[in-house]
Amino acid sequence: MALLTITDQALEYIKSRSSSIYLELFQVISCCIDIRESPTVRLGQPHDPHNYVLEEIQGIMVYVPHELPEIALTVTLSHFFGFKKLVIEGWRLV
Repeated sequence: MALLTITDQALEYIKSRSSSIYLELFQVISCCIDIRESPTVRLGQPHDPHNYVLEEIQGIMVYVPHELPEIALTVTLSHFFGFKKLVIEGWRLV
């Protein structure tokens, strides 16, 4: 089970645009160490749902990647020049 919460602003935004979200993980970058950037939060359903676990979190259906580390994360709403975007807070490079 994901350690994921959604802020009130993000909940309102998601409910106004979609019934579900998913976290898209980036590939691991291997250099001297392995690094993975913060997941992207997307509206809707993933194109490869077999790589996700479907969970209901705060009334929202969330597709959580199988390989998401067990760390506390928060989906929040970011504002930039009038544009709104869902983002993850609490990510550490893993």
